[in-house]
Amino acid sequence: MIPGVGGVPRARLFALLLLTLVEVIARALGDPAPYVGHTALQGGGSSKAAGIFSSTKQNDVTSVTTQLAKAGGSTGASSDLWIHPEDGEALPVGAPRIERSTAKRHSAGATDTGSKYNFHFAHAVYNVSIPENSVIKTYAVQPPNEDRMGIHVTPDLEVKYKIVSGDKDKFFKAEERAVGDFVFLAIRLRTNNIVLNREKGDSYRLEVKATGTRREGKSRISLEADTVIDVRVLDANDLSPLFYPTEYSVAITEDTPLHKSILHVVAEDADLGLNGEIYYSILDETEQFAVHPTTGVITLTRPLRFTDRALHELTVVANDRGIGSTRNQASKARVKN
Repeated sequence: MIPGVGGVPRARLFALLLLTLVEVIARALGDPAPYVGHTALQGGGSSKAAGIFSSTKQNDVTSVTTQLAKAGGSTGASSDLWIHPEDGEALPVGAPRIERSTAKRHSAGATDTGSKYNFHFAHAVYNVSIPENSVIKTYAVQPPNEDRMGIHVTPDLEVKYKIVSGDKDKFFKAEERAVGDFVFLAIRLRTNNIVLNREKGDSYRLEVKATGTRREGKSRISLEADTVIDVRVLDANDLSPLFYPTEYSVAITEDTPLHKSILHVVAEDADLGLNGEIYYSILDETEQFAVHPTTGVITLTRPLRFTDRALHELTVVANDRGIGSTRNQASKARVKN
């Protein structure tokens, strides 16, 4: 038998010792969860109580159980609390648990998504090119390695593109093509009989407006964005070199020094680059005269004899250096001696 100490009954001391022993064994086994303690004496020692506290974690919710044991070892009252995992608030066990946390997350997610999405083009200006004299429905092409033209969208958005300025002759049309979460912008020629001619206009600046619409109940919400498309018309070798004037005439003496310039013919081509660079040549081979291939300067290569021939007629032709070049003949260059 365990004697009473300081007026505390033996049964109560035995219960406290037993609970302490249980805690020591539990800690020795590596289980830190249970906690056993006792309260201070209350009411001058006439009423004593031991408190047992335990905590468990399940489904991201911490549950705390408090049990009060009276002196005689009988259970007086118990209450369960759960600790909210986000804000640490202790609530009765009957209060909503996981549903409350999930609703918060979903609400925050919707707010974040709405604030992050912005209906806009990635760039304020895009560059494209298209050859002149292209057939109808020919699409303009972006330079290599440039960002694609268009707008990222959400699944509920319907997007349309429209050219609002910069195309007074109605050459171009804006089209949309949706692929996944991106709506591509394409610029093409219209289906009309107007020919795109670089010599009349070599560039166009188109302002394009994007309109996105979605339904919210019975109403429709509209979003707008703008961008600029700079269209460069590429040169095609569609023009022939032209001589002006079309006829040349010069009179020289038979003692004119060899390799002296006696005449200069000029042809022009409105095409660009190699398409507009001109190469001169004499149509019929002659040992008497030569023409410089790039300047059009005609020189004397053999002495002239009036008694042999008083009039020489040359035909000079001009070719451009582009693919599919055409030939244009000059009028006769007459050389009198």
